[in-house]
Amino acid sequence: MSRLFDPTLFSVHSLVGLLWTVLAFYLMFSARGRRWLSNPWSILAAGVALAVALRIVTAQIGVLTELAGGIKPLDVQYAYGHDNIIAFADALGTSGRRAYAMFQLGQDALAPPAFVCFLMAVCRSTIRAAAVQSLCTVFAFIYLIAVLIANNLMPVIMLNSPATDMPPLPLLYRLVPFADTIKYTIHGVAWLVIIAAWLAQAVKSWRSRG
Repeated sequence: MSRLFDPTLFSVHSLVGLLWTVLAFYLMFSARGRRWLSNPWSILAAGVALAVALRIVTAQIGVLTELAGGIKPLDVQYAYGHDNIIAFADALGTSGRRAYAMFQLGQDALAPPAFVCFLMAVCRSTIRAAAVQSLCTVFAFIYLIAVLIANNLMPVIMLNSPATDMPPLPLLYRLVPFADTIKYTIHGVAWLVIIAAWLAQAVKSWRSRG
């Protein structure tokens, strides 16, 4: 069993991702953070930061896809399972699996807090209903927890591949795909809630004019 903590897998991206995640939690749950997110300019700031993070992440996804012979990384496969993990890990090879583990702990740590900051900036700046704002905060919190589980435990799977039956690997082969599925699902649901709230506000505004 490979070590659960290997300092050589971490990078500057890991540190930036960690600090960004802490900032995201601060913005969501502190009074000052919520006030900043309520400023429409926060959408622009969060949007630019998200664009930079996505550029970094998607560039590395392209590299990993080539390493895996055209198989897309698990990060861009919705509701993947045990067999998908094995196929991707086998295609990567030993050096590729290490590269993927470093990606999960490095560049891929940037996008989730960027998504959350942008989501919450849009929500708090454009949605008036306090209940919807609170609901989006809950969604964002669940999303970040799911990300932390998946991104920090997938490297354990990769670095121990092709082994699948040594504890706690059987558990991880179930937990990590579940966390990733929750991550993508909750993110999509949050945006649907925001869109629904926009429509409700538009209808209410239209009726008030009538």
